[in-house]
Amino acid sequence: MKFFPRPYQKKAVDAVISRYKNGLTKMLLHLPTGAGKTVIATLLVEKLLTFSGMGKILVIAHREEILDQTYGKLKEHLPGLNIQIEQGTRFTSRDAQITIASVQSLIRRKKRFDPKEFSVIICDECHRALAPSWTDVITYFYENKKPDTLLLGMTATPRRSDGRSALTVFNEIAYEISLVELQKLGYLVPMQYYTVRAELNLDKVKMSGGDFQVGSLTKIMNTTEKRALALKAWMEKARGKKTIAFCAGVAHARRLAADFERHGIKAEVIDAKTTKRNETLNKFRKKEIEVLTNYGVLTEGFDDPGIECILLVRPTTSPLVYTQCIGRGLRPNKEKTACTVIDMIDRSTHQLQYGVADMCGLPKKWRPNGRDPYRESEAIAKIKISDVDAFLKIKQARSLEEVQAILMSVPPESVTAGLDGEPVLYYEPFVKKYASAEAKEEARKILQQAHAPIKRITLDNDTLKISLASPEINNEKYFYVKWHLQRATGLSVTYQDGRKKGNPRAFLNSMLNENQKIKSFVFKEEDKVVIAWITNVSLDELSYLSEKFEEKMGMGLKVKGQASLF
Repeated sequence: MKFFPRPYQKKAVDAVISRYKNGLTKMLLHLPTGAGKTVIATLLVEKLLTFSGMGKILVIAHREEILDQTYGKLKEHLPGLNIQIEQGTRFTSRDAQITIASVQSLIRRKKRFDPKEFSVIICDECHRALAPSWTDVITYFYENKKPDTLLLGMTATPRRSDGRSALTVFNEIAYEISLVELQKLGYLVPMQYYTVRAELNLDKVKMSGGDFQVGSLTKIMNTTEKRALALKAWMEKARGKKTIAFCAGVAHARRLAADFERHGIKAEVIDAKTTKRNETLNKFRKKEIEVLTNYGVLTEGFDDPGIECILLVRPTTSPLVYTQCIGRGLRPNKEKTACTVIDMIDRSTHQLQYGVADMCGLPKKWRPNGRDPYRESEAIAKIKISDVDAFLKIKQARSLEEVQAILMSVPPESVTAGLDGEPVLYYEPFVKKYASAEAKEEARKILQQAHAPIKRITLDNDTLKISLASPEINNEKYFYVKWHLQRATGLSVTYQDGRKKGNPRAFLNSMLNENQKIKSFVFKEEDKVVIAWITNVSLDELSYLSEKFEEKMGMGLKVKGQASLF
C-alpha cells in the first residue's frame, strides 16, 4: 500500500540523493520527533534501489519497537522486497535485500555479514553513534565497505548532552527542518505548556553519564508530596486527556500509576520488564488506559497521535531526552488542536536542568502560562526597539505579560515593532468585571488599533464573539490579538469569518464595519475598477480596503468618502 509523503519528506530524500550522486557518502538528517523518519527512510530506500549495481541495505536501530515499525512501513510500501529482521531470536537469511537489525544483536553477530554486500547503512537515532557499541558496529561495516557505500544517520538532536556531536561520524547535515516549521505547516500541533514549580533540591542529585543519576533522582521525585503535586496539576489542566507520564525511575512510575488508580483514573505502568507490552500499548491506543506511566521505554520509537498530554516528572539535563519526551505528544490527530505539557521543574532553577526555556531560546525562568513557548519565542524575536534599558528588561522578562507591559511603558517612537513584529497595542490589563457594552467597547479599541476589519462584536455569557471581514482569522496576527483581547477584558474570545460571498458590492460591504455604509457604488467594467463612496473610513482603512478588494475580486477599488478622524 503506497502512502503519500509530505513535501519536506520528499525534499529530505532529494537532498540525500543529490549529495550521494555528487560523491558524498557520509551525512545525516536532522528531523524533530514526529517528522516521519521512517517514512523518509522508506522513500529513500525506494529511490536508492533504482541505482545500477545497488547492493543490500542495512538499517540499524536500538529498540524492538523501532525495528518492527521500520519493517512494517517498508513492507507496506515495498511489498515485493525481501525484508528481514536481525534481533533476539530472529535471524536473517543470506538472500535478504534489506536487513533491519538491532545494534545489540549486531555486536555479537556482525561476523555473519559481509560488509561488502551492503551499499547503504542507515542509522536511526544516530546521536547514539558515539557509544562504544554503535562505534564497534559502524566501524565493522563501514571500514570494510565498498567505496561508494552510503552511511546515513537520522536524529532529532545531533548534539548530545555530553557536548559531543554525531557530525563527527556523519560529517554533514544533508537536510533539516525545525519543530516550529512543522507546526506552521500543520504537521505538528502546538503546546499548551504549564509548569509545576517545586522544591526539588536537584543540587543534591548525583550525576551519571551526563544526566541525573536514576536512583538519586528517584529519591527526590518519588515522594508522596511530589507525586501529589503532579496528580493535582494533571487534574486541573489535563483531566480526561490521554496522557503519557515520563518518570524518574521504575519505582516512581509504579507508585505514580497507583496514585492515579486510587483516584479512579485508569492507569498502568510500562517498563523494560513488562511482559505484555504490546497488549498494554494497544489498550492505551484505544484509550482503555487513560494514563500510562513509564521510565526510559516510551522516549523513542513509540507513535500514537492520540496522545493529548505529556506529564514530565523526570528532570533531565539532556536536550535529547527532553525534546523526545515532548515530541511524543505533538503529532496531529482528528479534533486535536494542541498537546498539554505539564512540566515539574526545580523552583530554584537548577543550572543544569534542561527545560522548555532552553529548548525555545527563552530566559531560564520563563513562564508560558499555558501558551506555546515556541510561538512566544518567535513573537519576542520580532520585537524591534531602540530603548536600550527596555531591550535589556525584555531579555530578562519571565512572561509574555511582562514583555507587553515593558512595550507599553516606553515612548511609542522607541518601538518600531512589538510582539510578532506587529504594532504595539495599548490597554489596561483586566482588573474588573465589565458590563456587556464596556467589554465590547474595550475589544473594539484593541481591534481598531490592530486594523482588524470588524463586522460585529457580541457577548455570549463570558465569551466575546468577534466577526471579522477577513479570511485570515486563524493566522499568527489574530492569535496574538486574541491574547490581547483576553488580557484586556478577562473574557474568552472566538473569531468568526464575517465575509459575505457574491458580487463586488456584496464583498466590499462584507469588509465594512457596522458604522460604515456604502452611499454610492459604480462599477466601470471596461476599466476593471470600482468607485465607491463610503462613510466613516479612516486613512489607514482606505489602503486596506483597496488591497484586499483587488486581491479577492481581481479589480481596482477607488474609495471616496467621509474620512473618520479616529
